[in-house]
Amino acid sequence: MRPFITLTALLLSVSSFTTVQAQGWSLSDCITYALENNIQVQQAQNSVESAEADVKSSRAALFPSLSFSSSQSLGFQKIESQSYSTFDAMQKNPTYNGSYNLSANMTLFDGGANWRSLKQSKINKQASELEAQQTANNIQVQIIQAYYQILYAHESVQTNEEIVAVAQRELDRTKAKLEVGKGTKVDVAQMESQLQQNTYNLVNARNTEASNILSLKQLLQLCPDADFSINYQDFSDEDVLSIIPSVADAELMALNNLPDVKAAELQTKAAELQTKIAKAGYMPSISLNGGVSSSNGNVYKSDFGTQIKDHLRENIGVSISVPILDNRRTRSAIDRAKIQQSNALLNQENTLLKLQNTIASLHLDILSAQSRYQSAIASEASAKESFEMMEERYNVGLESVIDLLTEKNNYLRAKQETLQSKYTALMDLELLDFYTGQ
Repeated sequence: MRPFITLTALLLSVSSFTTVQAQGWSLSDCITYALENNIQVQQAQNSVESAEADVKSSRAALFPSLSFSSSQSLGFQKIESQSYSTFDAMQKNPTYNGSYNLSANMTLFDGGANWRSLKQSKINKQASELEAQQTANNIQVQIIQAYYQILYAHESVQTNEEIVAVAQRELDRTKAKLEVGKGTKVDVAQMESQLQQNTYNLVNARNTEASNILSLKQLLQLCPDADFSINYQDFSDEDVLSIIPSVADAELMALNNLPDVKAAELQTKAAELQTKIAKAGYMPSISLNGGVSSSNGNVYKSDFGTQIKDHLRENIGVSISVPILDNRRTRSAIDRAKIQQSNALLNQENTLLKLQNTIASLHLDILSAQSRYQSAIASEASAKESFEMMEERYNVGLESVIDLLTEKNNYLRAKQETLQSKYTALMDLELLDFYTGQ
């Protein structure tokens, strides 16, 4: 049944992958695929299963242990000579002995080490689950960043394609003006140089987009030559200028949503328990033990069953072990546990501080990008109008090529600033929503 289920899951995964390929990958498609197939996420899940095995092992340590042992031996024994009353090396009798032992042992008291170990293993499992979630979150953050870099690069390609088309149009007009005696070869050369520069920028933009797509495919752990396309989408000004919560509210939501601080708190608790477990080394230990044993051999005349019954021995007892001197092993274990506990506390504080700094920086970056975007929109509109007017004046011979190219470059810079601030804001908004669980 299990192979059938595995095959069905594989077929569904392939079907889903094919559908995504046909429609193009959205951000949610990328995240879903990564969480299902990423090796790091799978390794983190294996760590959770390992922690569950530790819990079962710690729980089993509270119960009695039972073991069976047996030994069989075959030998030869010298016999005394009847004639000389000495041992005759030439006369030996084979001997056979068998022993059988069933023993049980149960710890009654060990200073609470076993109970604390069980509690610690449960905490470690919870921390491992949160760490697995952290790993998944880190992958999602990387995918969000890579995805929006592709969107930015793609629109940058479109912008550069428009600029190249404009440059080609300007070059054609300049050549036409030269043919009718209204232009110079210098103007044509400058226009050709500008076209080459714009074409070079377009090639760079396309290479950047291809590089960003390759980075995303690597995050998704797809083959480099696998077919891959993005489901591009349009964003409105309202998307870019979305209202965000205050820094304090965003930090509170992130604390309640993200596993980072919770995992650090659990690690601190586990370290505290480790200190108590180490201190149990100073305490005496009491254990209950018992056993049943028997033996048989060829020196007895009775059969096997009778021998086992006649030689049956039963015992039960209590053993106490009191530590006196252990060459500082317990003291050293306590010292190491305290250092580990201190490091866990420092890690908890550092994790909280990093989260607060991340949210505060992200909040500031969003407001800054939104402000730049609003300014860039106005600047782009003004630069576009100025460039179009300059182009009209150039076409009728009222402006020089240098003035036209200057206005064109100003317009290009304004357009690139709009794109950069737009996708910076969109990416940071997506990250803030992810951190705060919105």
